[in-house]
Amino acid sequence: MFGKILKNLVATIFLLFMVSCGASLGVESGVEPTEVLYLDGEYGVAITMEKGEILALDMRVPIKSGYTIVGASFDPIVLRLEHYLEYKDGDEPRAQYMFTLLTDGTTDILVKMQPVTGGDSVVYKSITVNICEYELF
Repeated sequence: MFGKILKNLVATIFLLFMVSCGASLGVESGVEPTEVLYLDGEYGVAITMEKGEILALDMRVPIKSGYTIVGASFDPIVLRLEHYLEYKDGDEPRAQYMFTLLTDGTTDILVKMQPVTGGDSVVYKSITVNICEYELF
């Protein structure tokens, strides 16, 4: 009897933990981007921002071309991924990445796509981020 109660208690705690983690990654997380880059029609973009700011990348999902977004590669020492969200704008599927800029430097974010039918992934969007510390004049 005690074993069943313990198992149920552990399962409930685990479930509540997972739900709370998921809630912090959604649109309702209260994290507002400093800058939003809309990457429709763009492949390579460069931006300069300050350390501590939050960058959002917003783009179409290339489903009409037979592709889906499969991830992004970036330097986790320089950037922290806050969330990834796929949503619909009307009938158009879109994706948004949100990153916190952690330290000074330059890094690339490579958003990758893969054919829906499978196969090798390729770079869909390339974003160069230059991060500097704010200076008073």
